[in-house]
Amino acid sequence: MSSLEGGNSISPMDIGLQLAPVGSDGPDFNALKYAFEDAVRNNQPYIDQCRLNYETRYAIWNGQSADGKKHYREGSRVSPTPWDGASDLRVFLVDNIINKKVAMQCMAVKRANLSAVPVEGNDLSRAQDVSNFMRWLINTQIPEVDREMELCANYLNEKGIAVMGAFWEKRKEKTLVNVRLQDLQAQFPQVDIAALINDDAAAEDLKAIFVEQYDCSAKKAANMLKELRKEGETSVPVVGAERSFPVLRAFNLDENLFIPSFSLDLENVPGIYRVEYFTAEQLRAMVNTDGWDSEWVEKAIKTVRGKLITISPSEYLQPISRSFVYTQQRFTDKIGVVFAYQRLSDEDGVPGIYCTVFNPILPPDSNQKGYACHSLLGYAHGQYPFTLFRREYLSRKLHDSRGLPEPGKPWQDQIKSHKDSRIDAASLGVLPPLCHPQGRPPGRWGPGALISERRAGEYHYADRIIPDLNTDNSEKMLDAAFKEYNGFASAEGDPAIDPIYNQFEIDKFLTALSKVYRQVWKLYKQYGNEQVAFRVMGVRTADPTLFNKGDVNEEFDFYLAWDVQSPDFKKMSEKWTAIIQGAQTLDRNGVVNWSELCQAFIASIDPNIAERIIQPVSEGQQKIVNDEHADLAQIFAGIPKNIRLNTPPQLGLQVLQQYLQQPDVQQRYAQDEAFKERINARAKQYQFQMQQQQNAVIGRLGAPMPGPMPASTNA
Repeated sequence: MSSLEGGNSISPMDIGLQLAPVGSDGPDFNALKYAFEDAVRNNQPYIDQCRLNYETRYAIWNGQSADGKKHYREGSRVSPTPWDGASDLRVFLVDNIINKKVAMQCMAVKRANLSAVPVEGNDLSRAQDVSNFMRWLINTQIPEVDREMELCANYLNEKGIAVMGAFWEKRKEKTLVNVRLQDLQAQFPQVDIAALINDDAAAEDLKAIFVEQYDCSAKKAANMLKELRKEGETSVPVVGAERSFPVLRAFNLDENLFIPSFSLDLENVPGIYRVEYFTAEQLRAMVNTDGWDSEWVEKAIKTVRGKLITISPSEYLQPISRSFVYTQQRFTDKIGVVFAYQRLSDEDGVPGIYCTVFNPILPPDSNQKGYACHSLLGYAHGQYPFTLFRREYLSRKLHDSRGLPEPGKPWQDQIKSHKDSRIDAASLGVLPPLCHPQGRPPGRWGPGALISERRAGEYHYADRIIPDLNTDNSEKMLDAAFKEYNGFASAEGDPAIDPIYNQFEIDKFLTALSKVYRQVWKLYKQYGNEQVAFRVMGVRTADPTLFNKGDVNEEFDFYLAWDVQSPDFKKMSEKWTAIIQGAQTLDRNGVVNWSELCQAFIASIDPNIAERIIQPVSEGQQKIVNDEHADLAQIFAGIPKNIRLNTPPQLGLQVLQQYLQQPDVQQRYAQDEAFKERINARAKQYQFQMQQQQNAVIGRLGAPMPGPMPASTNA
């Protein structure tokens, strides 16, 4: 039974007129239940469309068979068309396009450049540090972030809408600690631990110490003492350190998140209802970690375990595999929970987001109030912890966005018809119908069979069907048309417009994701550690960077950018060639950061290789200086050494000049002709490299400008 079955649901009050509970009063259970059920009921048309989208994507329909053929079923009033055993092929045209879209969006998330943009000018100096920290936080500290991104992209393309939730969780878990006599002796060297443990007079005091030290029961303390006396060691579960981290969770709007159907903007809806199913152990853990009411938890475990909260088909017909048969998944071990997020105003008219955890089929009684917990959400950003992803904006209504299966179904059905017709025609061609006189079928038919005929040609195959030569070409045209509709290259597509279409979709996805990242940043500012040591993503460095949380009021927006043409190596080569040539020609004031240009160029080709070979500028320069000093030491010892071709000549010549300022080197340079020749030769090599760089500039300009150049030019 579900909360939506039966006709007992009434409207206890207008949902839009609810006020926040006053003082210690809790929410009105009937009003909360009605608000949730009303949101589910009114979304039924959208839920039905999502079910059709699911069936279209995975090519599921009634009467399917595992062998891809139509078969007559006992009791059926309709016979298979055109015959029993005809082709009933599953075509995954829509699924193929969705998978490509999902792969493109997930790659965009992994490869996108994340930039922190300060809202106020005084935060500009921290922008790069915040960008580096957020890249590390999202990629390494959020559990299963790749899974949630892929789920979000799948929901978006299949259902037209997806939601990403951003939360901050704190968890404590117990770990088993071994306690040995030698460890206790080392901890208290002034006490004879072995004698104390075996002293019956001290037993009660030792048990009390164990209870206080390890936060265990008296029974556990007695067992610990017994094991220490017998074996010299024991074990006890203790609460470990608290873990605090951000969590991202993808939701769809037909199964685990329900928003009123009249909604236009996510932040202005009266309530958002999140449905989750937990095991009994998970619910009991919530009592300690999240402060849930223990009486409500135990009542829920006893009375609503295994019962559905809604009657959404996507909930009770969840396939355990994408096979041709629906397998009902029964929640025999799970307890349904609804997280109701409501924007309510208190008696002073001040709005806030309240979170209530309840089950609509578990009303209040004398032992529990009808909810597990109720309080202000507490997130300082003041927003719902959800961000909406829409595939398209056809109107302002929040649910008015189509998934790809909706426009793709006609194309997929027509391609299936073409494929089935060709398979059926081939079946008739290989084994056509056998014609024989009425009432006299052949006793045997095959090679070497003896067939008696009264008249010639009585037994023969029927004429073969003339194949339709247009089906194959028509199928290719339909496939190409659907790809072109979705922005993928085809012979009929426009190569200049198709990338714009995909870029438009990616930009919308990344814009929504940047809002999610802003909420994650706000949550870190509220709950994160004051200082965090992290490693800069994308740069090979052994030393971690220390990040300070900073002022709680500092504001940053986040911007994500990725070029859909970046996987096309030819196009990216042309793009980077134009950028480098333009920078070399036009950078007259030294505004181009060539180190950043180098890093961006290599990272665009392969981020993994870039992380392995790129090092921070300070480390790179120091390595060059160290290499130059090593070469000069060998020259001083009488070993000739040419310059390293990858050494910037200006920096190498500067190190060489500083080296010559040392008194002992100057004396050797003045007295040792061979040493002097080696030093001069190395200096000439650097000067030649500098001349080659100048020649490259002269080659672009045509001739050098005589006389000293102004400081504002590069030539």
